[in-house]
Amino acid sequence: MEHVAALLLLVGCSPDASVCTEIPVPQPIYRSVGECEAAAPMEMRLSGTYDRRVMARCTGLTQSELDGSASVEWAVNRAGELAVVLTDAPQLVASR
Repeated sequence: MEHVAALLLLVGCSPDASVCTEIPVPQPIYRSVGECEAAAPMEMRLSGTYDRRVMARCTGLTQSELDGSASVEWAVNRAGELAVVLTDAPQLVASR
């Protein structure tokens, strides 16, 4: 599917990447992956985090992911790379 936007995810980690947390960004959605990747270095510098290691990943979004509910799952692998996966959020229905 064609990507119509991109999501920027910043993650700050300890030096050995054993403890990592998501860092909020003021603008997480961009028009394209290229625009997102161009903005990532500045967002990393402006993040205000004291984490020793900061990683960024831009992930393309399809129209359905942009319009609907999606869950962002991320992990730092043994090589120290940030991996991001978007999954459909479960549709919950209240009942009595």
